[in-house]
Amino acid sequence: MEPTTSPLSYAVGLNQYLVDPVLTRIAEGLIAPSFTSQLVELGATVGDHVLPVGIEIDQAPSIALISHDLDGHRIDQARLTTSHTAIYEQLRHVVSTPWSKAGFIGHFLQGYLIADPGFYCLLTLTTQVASALQLLLPDSSRYLRRLTDGPSWGGTWFTETHAGSDLAATRTQARRDIDKWLLSSGDKYFASGAGLTDLAITSAYPPHASSLRDLHLYLVDKYTDEGELNFTLRRLKSKLATKAIPTGEIELVEAQATLLAGENDGIYRILQSLTLARTANAIASAGVARIATIEATLRGERRQAFGHPLREHALFARDLVMLRLAHLGILSLALLGAETFQESYDFSDHNDANYLVLRLLSHATKIHTAKHSTIITQQAMECFGGLGFLEEYAIARWHREALVLPIWEGSANIHALDAAEVLRHPEAAIGVRALLTKWVPQSLQGPVLKSVEIALDGLAGETWYLKESLELLGECLEIAALGRFASYVPELADVAELRWNAMQTHSLPAWKLPEALRLAV
Repeated sequence: MEPTTSPLSYAVGLNQYLVDPVLTRIAEGLIAPSFTSQLVELGATVGDHVLPVGIEIDQAPSIALISHDLDGHRIDQARLTTSHTAIYEQLRHVVSTPWSKAGFIGHFLQGYLIADPGFYCLLTLTTQVASALQLLLPDSSRYLRRLTDGPSWGGTWFTETHAGSDLAATRTQARRDIDKWLLSSGDKYFASGAGLTDLAITSAYPPHASSLRDLHLYLVDKYTDEGELNFTLRRLKSKLATKAIPTGEIELVEAQATLLAGENDGIYRILQSLTLARTANAIASAGVARIATIEATLRGERRQAFGHPLREHALFARDLVMLRLAHLGILSLALLGAETFQESYDFSDHNDANYLVLRLLSHATKIHTAKHSTIITQQAMECFGGLGFLEEYAIARWHREALVLPIWEGSANIHALDAAEVLRHPEAAIGVRALLTKWVPQSLQGPVLKSVEIALDGLAGETWYLKESLELLGECLEIAALGRFASYVPELADVAELRWNAMQTHSLPAWKLPEALRLAV
């Protein structure tokens, strides 16, 4: 069989796991050898199937809303093409990975290979629902089988039209009705997976609620006990990117629901679910950056200018070096976030010190990786010159895909505010200092740890400076992450020095360029 290729993308047809020896060495250190064979298989699936189908969906969006069936029954289903549906089913196994021997680290490694935020989003949403059910619903097996084996998909409905990220402004009301809860007045404005979602977790206030601590978490099934549609899908949205997943507006009117977490626990279980999503967001940021970097690198090899391949020209070679170093940095940080999530996401007390560190880390990691993913994809577009700006080719799409990553799961402002709230617990700062002290390479301990203190002081200070302080903390954590994975790939300690210099001066010292080229190619 001829290898898969595309006239629109250099990355199509490449095994997305084997293409990067740094990733393979890290993965082999993190997980059992038996799981790496699954990563090799998934890497081939992504290169041969996920990437080309993603291009087709992006260039000719195929999702439509079917509101009624032939008999006039309201069904509110999203219609997908056969190839689109097939990709989702090929990837469904990712949902069950967290409860295998590979754990959440294996799940996030799979998400990194998939990369496409549209495809990976539905898998993340379904994993969020499955995780909430595992932790909070005693008899969850009948629901879990629907999510892990099919045919159901999950959704998380927290954002309301008027409220955005302000969960305290939730208007959805819950009332008790004999043996069930009924949810009403809910207008969930950004419901990713709308039209595919059969099981959703959502937020609502019970009667007489007075504060955010009263917010409850519920499970909503698409159909009532009587077999009627349990909620209404108003419309699907037109988006700049992430066209592989439908996004719509859900209306709840007397929707039957099961209580998962109540007073003084609901809001923290919602934050727990968001922490999973934010870790996945960081993973997707690194995955999108990987594909953009591959495209730019192969462009440098294949395109001739002034009698030589582009990569033999010093300025273009410098661009490739900076792209690769930035990619390795955010990949390492995303994987450190994944490792920390694996260790700390399941808490019995929401003030648990390890979980507080995870929350703080997830905020810094999410905004840092998302920001740099947009920078990497924009610079990769520039490597293609005018072709990079044409929608005809894949590289422009990856920049559009990256643009949602700083917005999904909360903007940088929201993360800065919540990071400041987490730091009201002294254990969070103590834990982050310990992590950085452990993993920052010795040669960088002085400047990085000094910057950490500046960042932590800023997060405890004036609101005006919170975002810059969190971004600085993200830079420091990237260096620690590179140091952490230098135990598997020793060259990453050198990458840490180069990245720290680049983040502080936006350049590299000339005498480091030969070494950088060796590391980056």
